Amino acid sequence: MRRMKGILALMLMLIMAIGMTITVSAADTQKSAKITVLGAEGATLYYEQVIVADPTTRTGWDIVDDYRTLFASFGNDEQSQIEGYIAASESVRAAAIKDANVSIATPFNNNPMTVTSAGLYVIKGSQVGYTYNLMLAYIGFDEQTGDNKGLVDTTIKAKKTPETVSKTMAESNKFVQIGDEIEYTVATTVPYSPYGSQTTLVINDELTGGVFKLNGNNKVEVTVSLGNQRKLEIKPVNNTMTIDLSYLIVNSTNPAQDNLYANQTVTLKYTAIVTGTVVENTASINNKPGTKVTSYTGKLKITKMNEAGSTNPKALAGATFVVVNSDGKYAIITDGKLSGWSDKITEACYIVTADDGEDVGTATVEGFDADNKTYAFHEVIAPPGYKVNPNDVTVVWQERMADNEQIALAVMHDSTVSTLPYTGGSGTAAFTGCGVLLMSLAAGLYFSNKKNKSVK
Repeated sequence: MRRMKGILALMLMLIMAIGMTITVSAADTQKSAKITVLGAEGATLYYEQVIVADPTTRTGWDIVDDYRTLFASFGNDEQSQIEGYIAASESVRAAAIKDANVSIATPFNNNPMTVTSAGLYVIKGSQVGYTYNLMLAYIGFDEQTGDNKGLVDTTIKAKKTPETVSKTMAESNKFVQIGDEIEYTVATTVPYSPYGSQTTLVINDELTGGVFKLNGNNKVEVTVSLGNQRKLEIKPVNNTMTIDLSYLIVNSTNPAQDNLYANQTVTLKYTAIVTGTVVENTASINNKPGTKVTSYTGKLKITKMNEAGSTNPKALAGATFVVVNSDGKYAIITDGKLSGWSDKITEACYIVTADDGEDVGTATVEGFDADNKTYAFHEVIAPPGYKVNPNDVTVVWQERMADNEQIALAVMHDSTVSTLPYTGGSGTAAFTGCGVLLMSLAAGLYFSNKKNKSVK
């Protein structure tokens, strides 16, 4: 019996210990909460608690000494400042702390981060390419737990504004030819904007070495990916587009709420046409430094030489060529640059090898694709004294050249024309001499024979 009582006492102690452990665990769980910051991927976060619970005050809260300046605009004393802060709108609260000069240095080691005190927390973000406004997170009491009040988790949106845009194009558009189309993609983040603020989202896009492709309304069609996909029509001015996306910041469903697309990526697509030898496209946001992408064209160079294997190699001036592509079309050349293609050879296609200087015997044209296209030189007029070479020569792009120095080379040899006999030339002199001699002999014999007959 005594042994049975001991066993029962031991079991009771174990049950009490387990119960106390559960109670303590539950209490610990109830007295902690998590702060989650959405849209802060890649950012380094810091925080400080600036308002703490204080049951002895009129509001039940107290401002931490080092952070009283954050709330100075809400009232004349601490408690009225807290009351004023509670009564203010989200945009007023955000504006009050936006430029605050206070120290916020405690690392926000995890996102979500666990805290154990009710109150107000100020959070600061740091990330390359973005400007973060200070953020406020409130951890309140769970009123459903009675005297043993727990804490309630909270989630806030990162208040960040992009400083740059991502500007890209297909890798195949790095090298192009004049007349090609290039599709550009611009991506940026929609800034967080609380209701009542005056946040804008304006992208400026500047193009050199090309022109924007226009539709029938003489405007550029810009496809916007975010939300209900739409196409904006933008009128470029001096080869620059101004694309206002501020409509993404306003909550179209409920204008009295924060914007729906905060911290989401918006992507734009539009097209340009190559007109120059180097094409640069720069996109910037809200007048911040821009992001640039560049496309390049290459040069074609033909060298005209005399016969292959000649002991006296010589570059030949005055040879006329046209450039032909793999489709059998002929390049139209304007001021040494490609300006179009023709189905027929015309004088607009002619290029002529130089007759003086270091470039004698060569001709160079610009504006051709060093990556995706094949070109050949076709001779139409040979230099004086030489025959047209009927065989086209295909250019060879040189390796390991800088992007802005792409060049393809070709060499063509010509043969001299054949010598023709001509009247009075050395080819008839012997026949003429022999004829004169024979005629002289015949005349001598004639007169000799006639004299003999007279004597008889």
